[in-house]
Amino acid sequence: MAWYAPEMRSVTGAENMPGPRAAHSCNLVGNKLYVFGGWNGKKGLNDLHVLDVEKMEWDSPPVSGTPPTTRNNHATFVVGARLYVHGGHDGNNWLADLHVLDTDRSEWSKPAVAGTPPSRRACHTTTLLARKVYMFGGYDGSKCFNDLDVLDIDTMTWIQPRVTGVLPQARNAQTVTVVGTKLFLFGGHSGNKHLRDLNVLDTESYSWTQPEVKGVTPPGLRGHTANLIGQKIFLFGGYDGRGRSNDLFLLDTESMMWEHPAVTETTPAGRQRHTACVVGNKKLFVLGGFDGFRWLTDLHVLDVGKLEESAITNAAVTSLLSNLRRLLNNSTLFPDVTFVVDGRPIYAHRALLAVRSEHFHAMFTSGMKESREREITIPDWGYTTFLCMLEFLYTGSVRDLGAEVALELMGLADHSALDGLKALCESTLVHSVDAENVCTLFSAAHRTHAADLKRFCLDYIFKHFETVKAFDELSTEPALLLEVTKESISRSSGREGR
Repeated sequence: MAWYAPEMRSVTGAENMPGPRAAHSCNLVGNKLYVFGGWNGKKGLNDLHVLDVEKMEWDSPPVSGTPPTTRNNHATFVVGARLYVHGGHDGNNWLADLHVLDTDRSEWSKPAVAGTPPSRRACHTTTLLARKVYMFGGYDGSKCFNDLDVLDIDTMTWIQPRVTGVLPQARNAQTVTVVGTKLFLFGGHSGNKHLRDLNVLDTESYSWTQPEVKGVTPPGLRGHTANLIGQKIFLFGGYDGRGRSNDLFLLDTESMMWEHPAVTETTPAGRQRHTACVVGNKKLFVLGGFDGFRWLTDLHVLDVGKLEESAITNAAVTSLLSNLRRLLNNSTLFPDVTFVVDGRPIYAHRALLAVRSEHFHAMFTSGMKESREREITIPDWGYTTFLCMLEFLYTGSVRDLGAEVALELMGLADHSALDGLKALCESTLVHSVDAENVCTLFSAAHRTHAADLKRFCLDYIFKHFETVKAFDELSTEPALLLEVTKESISRSSGREGR
């Protein structure tokens, strides 16, 4: 598959491997990835870990000089063998300091700079292009930025150039990707909403434009990553305000067409504030991040060469899925079983259902009447819900799955032992959780053993306790009320312990 988790080892022991973290930095210098800082859920970090990407060995080399203070959501850039770290947040203060690590000498220092430096901020970007570093956006605790600061590496002087065109909205946690002499800015958060606009800065004319794009555009995201490989920008992960994504989007920078490859079993879990670095010409290393519940320490590699190989077969797969979709509920394409749901027929094929589902295999081989009759009545589920389940069995997906159908479908998936379909329903419902329905979804998740959705709802209840409606729905389920009470006590004890 295109995604894989590589085997790694530490030079002297597990202590050299980075612990769980998000909002850290990861930069390629030579054949080594330098991981610095971040947040582990309890405190800011300023440790340094180095991965030799050829040997896949972690090390924590001794470094002289004064390192940067603990920080997360800082910005970094690399010039030759020097790794620069700017700003961020230390847990209490917004930062504006600039540090440099000489990786040849393993020494930290603070470079002297001239001009007017940028103000304190975190969640900003610093992007190197042709001996100049372009800083954009960020957040200082009260406002987001859309100013452009440029650092001339040769003179170490900050300037604030005059820009023309349509200035992008102020934002933080966006991505900026170098494409030729242009910078492609995508997404981020304005302080009020997640953004999905694409803005391009021509660094030769200092002019902003908003190009027209085609294809499947990503949703508004923050804390995602975007890396150029060939002529395509690979955008991965991020947070859309409801859930952490593990979607991969590709933007062809010549045709300005977005693509959205399918998520596979080996795709990393959804996350935000992870890092992604291009290693060689065809590999993307994704490290850490936050999945909504845990700070992560895993490393995944996207082999773009294999992704391109798999793309060659996509047309054939798409054609096959289209043909399978035509088979479903089509009375003219040789069905051998008819399900009657809400008094309406659904035409299907025993062989296909039997190989796709243990539930149907047992139904058709049990010797009971369902194994012999051509017409089977389904008494407990709605027509649309049952048809959606069959669509998943025929094609591996459900088109236009809304929250209302997903709620009942999750129960049917649990009843039929279809874990993949249940996970799809959970993902859909996580993105629909609000103060009005969280108790309903919490209860449904409990009944259907949907652990991820249940945990998300419980977390939502405590984060938005004052606005959550319909607590009375839980009155008939003492086990759930007890669980909420225990969680409340646990969280209260945790706060008192701090």
